[in-house]
Parts: sequence; C-alpha cells; structure tokens
Amino acid sequence: MRMSPGQIPRENLTWFFDEIAKTDKNTPIIYVNHYPMDNSLNNWFEVMDALRPYNVQLMLCGHGHNNQAMNFEGVNAAMCRSNLRAKDRFGGYNIISVTSDSISLQERIVSGETRQPWLSYAVEKDPQWEANPHRPDFSININHPFVSEVWSVQETSDMGSGMYLIGNKLIYTNTVGETKAAKAKNGKTVWRYKTDGKVYSTPTIYKNTVWCASSDSYVYGLDVKNGKLKHKFKTDKAVVSSPVCADDKVMVAGSDGICRAWDVKSGKLIWAFDSVENFVVTRLQVKDDVLFFGSWGNEFYALDTSTGKSRWIWNNGQYNRMFSPAQVVPVFAHSRIYLASPDRFMTVLDEKTGEVIWRYNDPENRVRESIGISEDGNTVYAKTMDGKILAIDATVAERKVKWISSGEDMGYELAPTPVVEKNGIVYVPTDKGLIYAYRSTNGAFLWKYRVSNGLINMILPTDNNELYVSAMDGKLVKLRVR
Repeated sequence: MRMSPGQIPRENLTWFFDEIAKTDKNTPIIYVNHYPMDNSLNNWFEVMDALRPYNVQLMLCGHGHNNQAMNFEGVNAAMCRSNLRAKDRFGGYNIISVTSDSISLQERIVSGETRQPWLSYAVEKDPQWEANPHRPDFSININHPFVSEVWSVQETSDMGSGMYLIGNKLIYTNTVGETKAAKAKNGKTVWRYKTDGKVYSTPTIYKNTVWCASSDSYVYGLDVKNGKLKHKFKTDKAVVSSPVCADDKVMVAGSDGICRAWDVKSGKLIWAFDSVENFVVTRLQVKDDVLFFGSWGNEFYALDTSTGKSRWIWNNGQYNRMFSPAQVVPVFAHSRIYLASPDRFMTVLDEKTGEVIWRYNDPENRVRESIGISEDGNTVYAKTMDGKILAIDATVAERKVKWISSGEDMGYELAPTPVVEKNGIVYVPTDKGLIYAYRSTNGAFLWKYRVSNGLINMILPTDNNELYVSAMDGKLVKLRVR
C-alpha cells in the first residue's frame, strides 16, 4: 500500500536474467509485463538492456486498460484492453495471431463477436533498437564532494523494510522471506533466517532477540548472535507491520484486525485487541506505556500496553480507505502526535486524549505521509508531494511554519519513508532512489546522492557520519558523509 513508481520485483528479475541467459539470441521473443516498458517502471531499463542482444518481436502490456499501439526503445509493442466491460454491454479480450511474417491483434467480445485486427506488425529479422535511450543518471555520485560509498549489497529480491543497527551488526529483511544480519563494516552476511512468506517488517531488537513478522502469518523472535529461532507466534493472516517491544512484551498489529502482545520470555499471549479496522503496515510506536499506530481503516489507535485496552481511537472522517493514516510513522513532540496522510492533511492530536489540536490541508504545500522529528524534538519535518520540506514549529500548539526548503527540490514525490535529522542535516528519502540533504536551520539545499532507482525504505544515520540506506529494489548501501 505504499505509493511509488511501478517496479518489477527483484526476484522476478533474478529469474528472468537466469532464463534469458539460457535462450538462443535468434529465438523470436514476445515479452509480456503488466506495466509499459518505460520510466513508469523504476527498473524498466534493466529488462531492456538485458533484451537488447535478443530477437524481440513484440512487447505486450496492460495497465492502461485500452488497446493502443506502442513502441519501446524501437521495439514494436501494444497495450491491451482489460476484460472489464466498463460502460459497454459486454467485456472482451484480445486474440494475438502469430505467423511466420506477421503478428496481429484483434478483439473478441464475450457476446461472440470477433472484430477485425486493430493492429498488425511485420515480423522483422532484427529489432531496430533505439540508440542511446534514456537511463537513470548516476553521474552525480562521481567525485561527490560530500558523500562516498563504503559498501553496497544487491539482494536477489526486493526489500520492503528498514534496518536495525546493533553494535557491529546490521539487521535487515527481504521479500524472499529472510531476516539477515550483516557485518556493519563491509555488508558481509553473518547469518540468515528464512520464513515461509515475504517479509515487509522492519526488524527491532529487544534484549538480544531480533523480532520481525512475515506474510506467512507468524511473528519471529531470533537470537541476535546466530539467527536461531527462539520464538514463533501465530496470527490469523499475513503480518506486514513492524513489531515494537516494551516492558518484556512484543506487540504486533496484523492483517486480521487484531493487535496482540506476547511475553518475550515465556511466549505467552498477554492480550489481544480485536477491533482494528482493516490491516496495519506501519512501524508501531510506544510512548509512556501507550502503543500507537494507524490502520488502513481511516483510524489511529492508542492502546494501553499493559492491558491492550483502548485509551482512545481517532477517525479521520474519510470513507475511502486510501486516505488512511496508515503508512505514516507518527512523531511525538511536546505531548502532541503529528500525522500526515494521503488526504493531504497534517493532523496534530493530543497524546493523552486523541483530541485534534489542529488539522490543516495546504494546497500550496501538499503533505502526504513522509514526516520526521528534529534531534532536539522541537521541529517536525514534512515532505510535500511537490518535493519540498516544511519545518513546523513543534513547541507551539498551532501551525507555525519555520521554513520551507529552498534550492533544488525533489520533484513530484510519493515515498512515505520518514525524514530524519542528524548533526544539523535533514536527510530526505525519495521514490526515485535519491537522498536529498538540507540544512536543518533554514532548509537550504546541500546535496543529493543516488543509491538506486527504487523507493528508499529507510535512511539510518549514525553518530559517526555514516548512513545505512535500503531501497525497494533490493539495494542496501552504507555511505560516509563528509
């Protein structure tokens, strides 16, 4: 439920690269993908570059739900209709006929009508690939004056979560279902544990146990030293939220409408709150014995960590779940909770009562889900959909903008990943694999650096001027900031 450019899953690309390597280069190929093979996909170029030596006769896509002749970097292509009928009486589909010298597409309506071909291509001996097509620009990283790469790892799957740094180990997860520990100094794997589902959960560590959740419906507790299984707790559906620990409890909100707490020592279920609307994806937060999280049911919850009973529940008044305060990681300042949601409102709630202190939709500065807090706790940062940063004064109970970022902006932006501040620099993640840095005192643009072309899941700064960064396309990077 994170908005971002489309992406071919890394595990699919891994399979594709293996298969294409075994294919004769003269074999005629018809390539099929849901999205068009252009920059509406953040990793389209990896497929296109792999296909260039091959005899690609046609590329097919959907997504637009209409029949349309297309061309991708010189290769004949077609977008095909969906089988939905929309306002027509009957739905339909395409029949693709391939002969030795042509490929044609025609509609068949489910009423029985087969229409004349709407598109035909001649079979060519060699595709006429476009020379020097557009590719993501990594040249900004060359001789960068402020940032250098220490190491990088490319997973064979996507990564949909953040990381946890403990001592000399970096703990992270991936979508082939692994929780992994890597050496912080070089990224080398120390141990891994495989679940039976995909993992989108950001791991947390509590008393030498790594806690994470999997889409196989289980919550896992692993020994931080060797990754061996210590606990395995069952829920009723996939879990894609991230656990939090406090007072010898591990707490997770699942996709089954239930938030649960277990004893981290005995594994005994302590309580279960069964009134969560829709599913939960965020990183749960605990403050002063209260558990906070939002759901895709337009609600935000405050539960007592001892009993699991509701302290209060706030509903944003929307009927469309897509406007929910679900993806935002809430921030806390001066007894207030700050949220930003896809309805483009920033909302501030009283931490104790859940009452709205202020709620504001600024059409000139459209916030979404990406927010963060300054190191001193006095400023809340919010990224706008137009690629700027707002600095909100958190010391007062009304909306007061301290500054709006200046200099280079990020362009249209949807990444919900939190903004972070460290040592006077505000680090901002994007859905394009770029990190932007702004001065915390006035919002002046400092620099940008590209780690990938995929959405950034987390920026994790350290006290040693280092950044650990994970991206959706399976890229894990350690950077040094000068």
